[in-house]
Amino acid sequence: MKAAISTLLTMLVLVAAATTTAAQTPVFVPGNASGCFGNPADQCVPLVAALTVSGPGWITVTYVSGTVTDAFGISTGPDGVTCNRQTAGRSACGQLPLNEANGVWFKSIPKLDALIGVFVPQSRVQRNGFNALDGTKGVTRVGIMPNGIFFIGTRRTFWAFEAGTLFLGINDYYVGDNSGGFNVTVTGP
Repeated sequence: MKAAISTLLTMLVLVAAATTTAAQTPVFVPGNASGCFGNPADQCVPLVAALTVSGPGWITVTYVSGTVTDAFGISTGPDGVTCNRQTAGRSACGQLPLNEANGVWFKSIPKLDALIGVFVPQSRVQRNGFNALDGTKGVTRVGIMPNGIFFIGTRRTFWAFEAGTLFLGINDYYVGDNSGGFNVTVTGP
């Protein structure tokens, strides 16, 4: 009986050690943090460093609260709204950060003012002169490449293949008139 109880306790300790819970980190993403991505970009407000990890693992971003309001009076949550002639009051919506890697302008774009992210490898983040801005526009010596930007919305889980930092921002190119922001939690390895 003592041997069975001892074995059971040992198994419980091993299971508890193997199932450690990742800590949740609260992060605020201001409505103007677009990282100078998109075109034409009016302000170069860096993306927000949300979580740095030392190795591979799952990262989850979860929306908690908040809205972003822009100059057109549009208030939206982290999934964004569709930008079109009616919302933008002009013939084209421009090139949002999510579309910058494609180099395309659209007359209608989903996910205006949505929550976006990019995972940047540690080797790039630690380079001299790094800043969480668009690395293709000459606004920083070392920056973030637009082809890594992805949509997060209300929740996104992804696998980080290496050490690095998750940066968060807003999918808008003209952010000088934006207000508000998103409160999120980030969990990781």
